[in-house]
Amino acid sequence: MLWRFGLQHASNIDKVLDKDDLELEELLGDMDLMQEVREQNPKVISYLVQPPNMKQMVDYIATEDYFKYTKLATTAAEILCSNCLAFADALVADYVPRDLIDSDDESSDGDDRSAAAPAPDPAPPPAGDAAQPLPRAPPRQRLLDQLWGVMRLDAGHVDAQQAALFSRVLCCLLQRKPYQALDFIHAEAGAVERFVEHLALSPIVDLLLKIISLEELDRGPGVTAWLRERGLVRMLVDRLAPDRDPETHSLSAQVLLDIIAISQCNNPAQPTIGTNPLIDELKSNDIVTRLADYMLDRAAPNATSTLINCVYIFIELIRRNYSDAESAYAHQQQQQHQQQQHQHQQQHQQQEGDEEHLRLQGSDDEDDEDIDDEDGTGPHDDQQTSRLPQMPPPPPPRELPTVDLSDMMRVLALRVGDLAQLLDSPRSSTEPVPTTQGPREPLGFERLRICELFAELLHCSNMPRLN
Repeated sequence: MLWRFGLQHASNIDKVLDKDDLELEELLGDMDLMQEVREQNPKVISYLVQPPNMKQMVDYIATEDYFKYTKLATTAAEILCSNCLAFADALVADYVPRDLIDSDDESSDGDDRSAAAPAPDPAPPPAGDAAQPLPRAPPRQRLLDQLWGVMRLDAGHVDAQQAALFSRVLCCLLQRKPYQALDFIHAEAGAVERFVEHLALSPIVDLLLKIISLEELDRGPGVTAWLRERGLVRMLVDRLAPDRDPETHSLSAQVLLDIIAISQCNNPAQPTIGTNPLIDELKSNDIVTRLADYMLDRAAPNATSTLINCVYIFIELIRRNYSDAESAYAHQQQQQHQQQQHQHQQQHQQQEGDEEHLRLQGSDDEDDEDIDDEDGTGPHDDQQTSRLPQMPPPPPPRELPTVDLSDMMRVLALRVGDLAQLLDSPRSSTEPVPTTQGPREPLGFERLRICELFAELLHCSNMPRLN
């Protein structure tokens, strides 16, 4: 109630907005701006959502000269990601070029031009073109197109902070306006190629995974199919070729591991989108054969790095789809049910004891009749136990969808002999290293990953789900 006495904080926003020559940069530099945006000040919101101002804020984020506007871009991203839905509506709206031009600047420019030179006499239109109007640009999502300019930059010209701001704005937009944002990305030519080109930027990878996770929406089941048609898995597998550098191998393998994780998970508490066209292609005979050929190439310079990352992918596919999680989950559910039953009985007994204590205090005669035993037990305890409500039975274990990995198993089974040869003569350095017991040959990551793969294959041979 301090505002009744004039003790509230006096905001400077109203004075700034009342200026005739107000520039957006001046408003973005005001200390009270973000607080007014969070409180959804209608005067501030109405000024910021004007198309010219929206265009300028997006330009701060997507410009090639990002280093000149770092602070303004950060403030603009905070505004666009705020809880006010007006900014999301403005980002996905359709505009014509005239909408994004400041009307005051346009009118002033027109006045200057008219004052500088007299208007020429209108020339008569040609006879054949008298009835044909001039073509106008169709309305489209020009602000999104401008924001997508970050993805059109070369990989080495995108700053990590700029990529983070771009990813944050677009992820918020996918959360609030998923269908409009997805439609724009689907219509963008070369969108998937741009994602693969910027794999070194973790915010861009997070944005790609966010798009894949939208498969669970009502109109989302076309996202993974569209990514498969655009060749996302094939491009990632191509980057695992043994002639690529190890850093490229690691980045591509991590994206594939993340796709497997969000597609199929044995943890009941973690939501998944289930098997999808991306996983179907990854476990197909063609892709697994290519990965196996990359792994066993002895002439390529970085084949060891390829083998290590490909084994990670195979192991993740097996563990996510064929594991002993069902029995563990059923045992965990049974234990939780027993604990809930015990806690429920204790609460009910405590409630009954409180009611009995109040009743005994009200009548001394009932107190003499109820206390029949030295231990404090009597016929009332048997009636109390019989009146305990029964907990419902525990829910049945969740049945995980079975993913057919027979093609992958078949291809790897044919390469067991080649993998065994790498255990005897690995391609990585096997020079002895000094130990407390003398020089010893190290195991090495190459041998270790092959042993892990053999262990998973042997584990799968004993699973009833696979057999």
